[in-house]
Amino acid sequence: MPSADVPTIDISPLFGDDPNEKARVAEAINKACRGSGFFYASNHGIDVKLLQDVVNEFHRNMTEQEKYDLAINAYNRNNPHVRNGYYMAVKGRKAVESFCYLNPSFDDDHPMIKSGTPMHEVNIWPDEDRHPRFRPFCEQYYRDMLRLSTVLMRGFALALGKPEDFFDASLAEADTLSSVSLIRYPYLEDYPPVKTGPDGTKLSFEDHLDVSMITVLYQTQVQNLQVETVDGWQDLPTSEENFLVNCGTHMAHITHDYFPAPNHRVKFVNAERLSLPFFLNGGHNSVIEPFVPEGAAGQAKNEPVSYGDYLQHGLSALIVKNGQT
Repeated sequence: MPSADVPTIDISPLFGDDPNEKARVAEAINKACRGSGFFYASNHGIDVKLLQDVVNEFHRNMTEQEKYDLAINAYNRNNPHVRNGYYMAVKGRKAVESFCYLNPSFDDDHPMIKSGTPMHEVNIWPDEDRHPRFRPFCEQYYRDMLRLSTVLMRGFALALGKPEDFFDASLAEADTLSSVSLIRYPYLEDYPPVKTGPDGTKLSFEDHLDVSMITVLYQTQVQNLQVETVDGWQDLPTSEENFLVNCGTHMAHITHDYFPAPNHRVKFVNAERLSLPFFLNGGHNSVIEPFVPEGAAGQAKNEPVSYGDYLQHGLSALIVKNGQT
C-alpha cells in the first residue's frame, strides 16, 4: 500500500514571538490539512518516553477486577459514566481495551457537574496505592496536552486567516470537554474475529471521522493507520517521537470543509502497541460562528452549534456506526 504525504512540521515557532516564523508554520499546516489531512508535529515539548512508560506500567498492572470496577456503563451497569472509565476487552469478541479520562477541573463543585450536564463527569481513577504515579501523571499530561493543542490551534487560526488567539476563548481549561484515551492493542495467539473492509483489508476499527476540533495522537511505532485519499486508501507513516495531528468534524463544520476531517481507519495488526489520542474539544457553551476562510470561495451557510450539543450527538453517532470501543 502506498504511503500518504504526511509532512513533519516543526511547531516550535508557535511558542515564540516571530510573526514570520509563525506564518511559515501556518502555511505548512494549511498545506497539510488541504492535502492528506494529517501532519506530524515535532519539537512539541512532551516527554513521550515517560508517557509510554507510565501507560505501559498501568496496562501491565491492572487486574480484571480493577478493569471491571472502573468500566463505563456499557460494560458495568453499576457505573453511570459513559465517557470516563475503562473500556474492556471482551474475550472471543473484542481485544482492544482502553482507559479514557476527562478534564481534571471537573470536580463536584464544577457548575456543569452540579447541573448534571451531559458529557461532564468527575474522573474515577484506579487505586492510588497500587498505581501511585498514574493519576498525578495523567492530570499533568492532560494540562500539558491542552496547552500544546491550544498552541497548535493558534497555528490553525493563522492558517485560516484569523488572529492567532481566535480559538483561545473556546478552549478554556476550566470548561474544555477534551479527553485522553489510553488505548492498548494486545498481541494474542487466539485473536477474536476481525472486521474486513470493502477492499478486503482486515480492520481493528472501521473508517471514521474524528469527533473533535483536532486530534493529537501519539502511538508506538507499529504501522496501522490508513487515510482515504482520491487515490484510494493509503498508509500513514509512523513516528516514535512526534504527534500525529488531524482535524475533526467540528473544524470541518466551522470552516465549511476547507479543513476537512480526513476519513481514516485502523488496520488489524496482531502486535502489542499503544494508541494515545488527545481529542481537543471546546467548552459546553462555546459557539464558533462558521466562516469562509481567507482565500476560499463561497458564502458561510453552516449554522452555529454549541460545542456540547455537537459532541454529544457526534459521539452517539460514532457508536451507532462503528460500535462501542
